[in-house]
Amino acid sequence: MSDLPNPIEIANLAGLLAPGLIISTIRTRAITGSIPDIKDRLVSYALISTAYFAVVTPLFQILGSAGMPLWVASVLQNFLLPLILGIGLAYVYQWRWSYRLAEKCRLHLAHHLPAAWDYVFEDLPAETFVLVTLNDGTQVAGKMSKDSFASSNKEERDLFIREVWEIGDAESAWTPLNPPRGILLCGQGIKYVEVY
Repeated sequence: MSDLPNPIEIANLAGLLAPGLIISTIRTRAITGSIPDIKDRLVSYALISTAYFAVVTPLFQILGSAGMPLWVASVLQNFLLPLILGIGLAYVYQWRWSYRLAEKCRLHLAHHLPAAWDYVFEDLPAETFVLVTLNDGTQVAGKMSKDSFASSNKEERDLFIREVWEIGDAESAWTPLNPPRGILLCGQGIKYVEVY
């Protein structure tokens, strides 16, 4: 006698976790931050799927009794509706609708971003100039173009500046390097960043 689940039980478990996986994955892709490890994600998928099924199962029982084919209801319930819900939650997050609603209700929500680093770089306009001071006092100036990147991983705050500029004697005397180049700065070497 084996304690391992058989293939049917594995397929049933995957089917139960699928809506949570779809909703959570799409929403997570819209949010800045590190992805939790697998054991935390499985718990999250299970909780989201449980809430999802609690809400939509009665609706699909009504649709099933109305003559909808079982395979259509299954695809709709387990794939398409979670996909639409995940995309909807991503829009709610990115357009800050939950904050707007809370503000109208005079409710103060904690900020969704865990660190000032994420706050600064999340919506930093393209073509913004930055001056990075490293731990050894070296300064690197550049333009955060659309191809620049600031890591949102809390363990390593790397910064890739696509256009490095040379710092002149006066603050307004910055000039692009020739030939043009970018630079990757490792997070542990960064002391502070000035945004212009």
